[in-house]
Amino acid sequence: MREKYLAFGYVIDSPIPLPEAFPVSSETKADVNVIFGVAGGDFPKSEDFNIAREERFWWFSVPDNSNTLFNCQSGLFEIHGGNEIIIQLYPDTDMEKAKIFLLGSAMGAIQVQRGRVPIHGGSVVTSRGAMIISGEQGAGKSTMTSAFVHNGYKYLTDDVSSISIEGDQAYVVPAFPQRKLVRDACAPLGYDPDGLIVVDSDRDKLAVRDRDNWQREKTILSAIVELYPEPEKTRISVETITGRQRLECVMQNLYRRWMHVPGGNFSVTELKKALVIASQAEVYRVGVPRGIDRIASIAQEIAAKLEFEP
Repeated sequence: MREKYLAFGYVIDSPIPLPEAFPVSSETKADVNVIFGVAGGDFPKSEDFNIAREERFWWFSVPDNSNTLFNCQSGLFEIHGGNEIIIQLYPDTDMEKAKIFLLGSAMGAIQVQRGRVPIHGGSVVTSRGAMIISGEQGAGKSTMTSAFVHNGYKYLTDDVSSISIEGDQAYVVPAFPQRKLVRDACAPLGYDPDGLIVVDSDRDKLAVRDRDNWQREKTILSAIVELYPEPEKTRISVETITGRQRLECVMQNLYRRWMHVPGGNFSVTELKKALVIASQAEVYRVGVPRGIDRIASIAQEIAAKLEFEP
């Protein structure tokens, strides 16, 4: 049974139910078709594939980014032309994890193939535009995004910020109306974990499906905040990033960086897009103290320091 959903501004026609995404009419023309099939051509027959399957993670992109293949815990995913995702699932697949790869890495490849720039981080809407909350894995991107929502901000996404370059302007396109929370962050932000859905058992992440605070319209990019833990501190620290380091910050926080360098180097086109983002967005590095129990007040402190109101 196929259904259509809106995610990252694209209509996805999928045989896998995606309740976290925004449903659209079956009459709506699809931008992306998801199909079950044989992915990777002859690669699954090769000796290299046996190694890839054991490692459960491997990827490949042709130099012009028109075709991307990746192997993961759920199966083999082939994305090509910016409009088709072929999925070859393993027999032992957990469908919840398969959805994470579909809406994550696979849709990340779709964005790159269609000329978008996906940044690894959540986005909230401020009075001055969209603020991306980035950082390394475990830095607290999703939790901080939800803390801003708790403080009255609308959100666009909590994991991948899809940037559309239109002329000389960069916009953040909404992903879909779901946020993820680690269990320890639920109570401080007013959620009962028993009433939420487990979406990532490995990292004990729960889903908050929240259409009321989700903004469906794209928003001009205003700032990128890169989080890093400072557990020994009691208050946040803020460093304004300037010059070449702004571009480096953008490049460092690209989502699935390997998708952007299929030939080993960034193309001129990719660099130009990153330069538009780096020249438009204010960029900050924010040290975050330990204290998930007071995450809402930490978000409030960041907003006050950077002067970003809802």
